Amino acid sequence: MRYVFVQNFQINEDQKSLVGSLQVLKEWEVFRDHFPGFPILPGALILEAMAQHTVVLMLQKKPALEEVVPTLVQIERAKFVEPVIPDCLLTIQVLEEAVMYPNFKYSCEALLGGRPVASARLTMSFRKMPAGAGLDFLKFFLGGN
Repeated sequence: MRYVFVQNFQINEDQKSLVGSLQVLKEWEVFRDHFPGFPILPGALILEAMAQHTVVLMLQKKPALEEVVPTLVQIERAKFVEPVIPDCLLTIQVLEEAVMYPNFKYSCEALLGGRPVASARLTMSFRKMPAGAGLDFLKFFLGGN
């Protein structure tokens, strides 16, 4: 199963924050085993959704010709307040806290109906990509290739 959690997003004019939405569907394979009779979205996948949304902001600052891959390097203060169950709309908010290229620090929050359900502080980095890999991450998230 592919875990692509960037569905819809809006980047703030200053390109320092983003709000995205993720339709969490009961058909997702992960809900068969996590947990039978009480399906919840694993916290690791909520963190992955946050990280993928930070990549959208990171790509706004990437030099066009530089072949790099966005990488999660640190998770701080991860907190899960309430379970995320299937058939809901999860809102992901990302705020850039600091940039020291190629490193980026973001505060992230996941919300259901305006209520915070999870939060974390993520450090991301651009790492050199092998020559010729040529993966367009935004196209990968949005187009699936």
